Amino acid sequence: MSKSFQYRTDIDGLRALAVLAVLFFHAHLGVSGGFVGVDIFFVISGYLITGLILQDLENGRFKILEFWARRVRRILPAMTVLILSCLAVGWCLLLPVDFKELGQSVVAQALLVSNLYFERHSGYFAEPSELMPLLHTWTLAVEEQFYLLFPLFLIVLDRFSHRVRISAICMLGAASFCLSVYCSYFHQAVNFFFLPTRACELTAGALLATLSTRGESPRWQKECASWVGLLAILYADFFYTSETRFPGTAAILPCGGAALIIWSNTGTPTSIGTLLALPPLVFIGLISYSLYLWHWPVLAFARYWALEPISVSGRLLLLLISAILAVLSWKYVETPFRKRTIFKSRDQILIFGALTTVVLLFAGFTIQKLQGLPFRFPAQAQVYASYRDDRGFRDELTLEDALNGDFVELGSGNKHVPIKLFVWGDSHAMAVLSILDILCKENGVRGVAATHSSTAPALDYESTGEWSLKEESIPYNNSVIKYIEDNRIKNVILAAKWAVYENDNLQFNRPVLKTIKALKNSGARVWILLDVPRPGLDVPRALALSVILHPQKLDDFTFPPNYYQEDRIAQDRIFQDISPSDATILDPARFFISSENRLIVVEGGKSLYFDDHHLSVAGAMKVRPLLEPVFSGIATQSPSASKQKLQ
Repeated sequence: MSKSFQYRTDIDGLRALAVLAVLFFHAHLGVSGGFVGVDIFFVISGYLITGLILQDLENGRFKILEFWARRVRRILPAMTVLILSCLAVGWCLLLPVDFKELGQSVVAQALLVSNLYFERHSGYFAEPSELMPLLHTWTLAVEEQFYLLFPLFLIVLDRFSHRVRISAICMLGAASFCLSVYCSYFHQAVNFFFLPTRACELTAGALLATLSTRGESPRWQKECASWVGLLAILYADFFYTSETRFPGTAAILPCGGAALIIWSNTGTPTSIGTLLALPPLVFIGLISYSLYLWHWPVLAFARYWALEPISVSGRLLLLLISAILAVLSWKYVETPFRKRTIFKSRDQILIFGALTTVVLLFAGFTIQKLQGLPFRFPAQAQVYASYRDDRGFRDELTLEDALNGDFVELGSGNKHVPIKLFVWGDSHAMAVLSILDILCKENGVRGVAATHSSTAPALDYESTGEWSLKEESIPYNNSVIKYIEDNRIKNVILAAKWAVYENDNLQFNRPVLKTIKALKNSGARVWILLDVPRPGLDVPRALALSVILHPQKLDDFTFPPNYYQEDRIAQDRIFQDISPSDATILDPARFFISSENRLIVVEGGKSLYFDDHHLSVAGAMKVRPLLEPVFSGIATQSPSASKQKLQ
């Protein structure tokens, strides 16, 4: 083996930096951009794997089956123990719908496509990602797909010159990077999860390995490069956030930083290389794979049962538990397989891989087919858990829909009659469309709705939430107001999770006032539906788990309205300058806050919320008395109709 691809302690130290960043990011412990640790892993993987393949090709001893057998030996044993452990814990802890999804994710991972699975199961209304025990396996699927395809690519390139090989890898990486930049604007979930958009990170390492046999650079250049690389990684770790458009151009810093550190420490180590080679960092690097595997399920299962946010000390304790499990996995699973004390031959490990895959597929398919084995829990717990699907309208309209006037129909759906009611808002507007649809039908009113998650119904305001329309939100809202004006719609309901926009922008009241003024100028009467009180925890899950732990009737299951009080302050700031002549304020709080000042979340055996802040269909029915005056106003509407505030 050439010097470049001997074991390097500094690379294990770099692995330690990457995995620690990921752990502290996932545990919400101050490393806001720690997700870039995954990208550093991709660069390292691309570098090491490509270097080993090229060396074997040059020596005429590369065999594709032997390569895949080494990958199976490296990845599958620890992964299998982790998955089987998750299934065992999931049997005890997860409600049927969540256990079913765990089974589906096991199937996806066994088929090496968990990245595709989690991309399809991402979205505003999806199960919170922090509660999916195997979500982190998407990164392994990306690497596994790379391991399947890239060796074949290198085998083809082996027929050509070194220059052609470098050019081909550069073109592949450039194409992937361009695709990633494009998708970072238009297909963010695809950009995050798919190999074609992540391949540039792996090929960055591959290109580095292809070039690494070139001559030694001056010491000062390597020192500078090494420090620049470390600072680039640290900047991304601490200054990137979940709002950073990533990957894409933002991936240049962490990936480039990792590449600079690897390159500059080839041969004589730099001061950074010496630092990374310190025994504590090297040890963390050695256990980094098992540590990555175990930390996420430990956090996910703890969050699942905690319901409310876990304290800092609790999260640190969970990371310590993860580290203990990682050491055990590394010592008793990873090491014996890697040193070939178990399944020594290639055929044995490949047979082990095939049988393990069959077992995981069988377990996953069985759990999925049996709907998460609901018999594990009491019937009432299953009923409460089912309210997570008690949602009506989930229409995510696009800018194109708004430009074409293609809105959600409410009522009879007869498009040949004038529109009397327009509902405009985000996912909280969607949550009340069920009752508005019923009222439209009962009153013979045609209504339409423009809804998109995390997108405020406010002119000249760019919503920036992960699932919002982002830069398209302003033209989208302009198209909505134009449609209302052109069709002379006389009643408009604005509904949203108002506080979240006020907290993002303390001047949010200005675009709201502008919107109300524009609607009034168009001749419309404006109704503003304030936000419903927010429980702050997954209500169906909380109810179901309460039945499991303390079987009882839960109609008196209430909470102190702490979150609602916080949100109400923000809402008051937004609407404090709104007069009764500007808009009619509809406040649903009285239907959910009891006389004892407690938040009511269940009534008549029905959950009033389908998650931690959206009304279920059952909950939407509670606000019927609040919305009925809207239709009385439509029936008796005249220019002199009074606009009094409803409390």
